[in-house]
Amino acid sequence: MSKSIHISIEQPGLLEAIRSHDTMGLWEVLRRHRRAAKASDVAALCRCGLAEAQRALDLLERAKLVRRRQASRGRRSFVYEVTMQSISVVFDRRDPSHEKLIRAFDHYVLHELEDEHFRHEIPITRAPAGCWRYYHCNPLFLSDADLRELKQRIARVEEFVKLLNDRQSAGDSTPPCNYTTLMRVAPLGGHVMPQPHLKLVSSKVAEAQRRTGAAQPRGLSRREREAVLALRDGRSRAAVAEHLGISVQTLGTICKRAYRKLGIHRVSQLQDASID
Repeated sequence: MSKSIHISIEQPGLLEAIRSHDTMGLWEVLRRHRRAAKASDVAALCRCGLAEAQRALDLLERAKLVRRRQASRGRRSFVYEVTMQSISVVFDRRDPSHEKLIRAFDHYVLHELEDEHFRHEIPITRAPAGCWRYYHCNPLFLSDADLRELKQRIARVEEFVKLLNDRQSAGDSTPPCNYTTLMRVAPLGGHVMPQPHLKLVSSKVAEAQRRTGAAQPRGLSRREREAVLALRDGRSRAAVAEHLGISVQTLGTICKRAYRKLGIHRVSQLQDASID
């Protein structure tokens, strides 16, 4: 299985699969399952009917986001597994047909996806004690310096959300989601499946990534990323070690590996490092 495969925006069934919230939720649950599963097992994991799970699997197979194979030699049953660990959709800005597909993606994200995510939102009048929600909508004037700082702060939030996703992906089960975020945070009710992280990449960027991919250093492990993000936020080594449940010496070893991958030598350089 590839960690990340660039898939063309023209791939048959891809747009239909991505625009189905339940189908993408099923894909993400199967990805986190980390092993092949029968359609009946997928239905149980997603708490949906077998026919519904099978329709989603057929669509994902057509879009080449999952593959089907025989469960074992001599058996007629099939199992399904994801073909990649992240979805990166490639488009060509110069291709008019791609522009039309991008507009369809934009319409879904800007006009449909938010409503779908917040469909399970618990009204504020019925929210249990302790539930937290946040919403901010405000026009601003941003100087170039303000914009750079805002991008950095949003990147921190993105890194933390990715860290949370990695922690949950490493677990033995996929609990239903209980919060949704869009710079707007609200508690959710019912069974809500997690959604995959989807990237739209121009063909020029994808080609550059292919050329340099072999030379790029290995990414940080979940523990390494968690350690360096905490240190970058100003926490002491002792506090970070206690939070991670390890000794300061072990933390030092983890940091050395992380710094080597990031191409830096000391904690002060973390502020300028690109932490994936």
